[in-house]
Amino acid sequence: MNKRKREDEKLLKQNRPKVLERDNYSCVLCGGHEGIAIHHIVFRSQLGKSTMDNLACLCVHCHIPIAHGVFAKEVRKRLQEIVKERNDEYEKN
Repeated sequence: MNKRKREDEKLLKQNRPKVLERDNYSCVLCGGHEGIAIHHIVFRSQLGKSTMDNLACLCVHCHIPIAHGVFAKEVRKRLQEIVKERNDEYEKN
């Protein structure tokens, strides 16, 4: 594992509980609670980092078919908007 990936793994471990709390342990797209996963908005393979503004909770029904599907670019933009709003609110509290 290279240095960038090791550092990002540490960052993910640190931010994962914060993201779950910020997103109320529910999918930011549909509000569902089934099979919640932490999704990188800008993929790690595209040098996206595990920062709070690049992570979102998605359920099993939205993660692969929606976030990685045909409309992934549009979904990415919407996720960035949602996460920005939630981060602003999370930081206030």
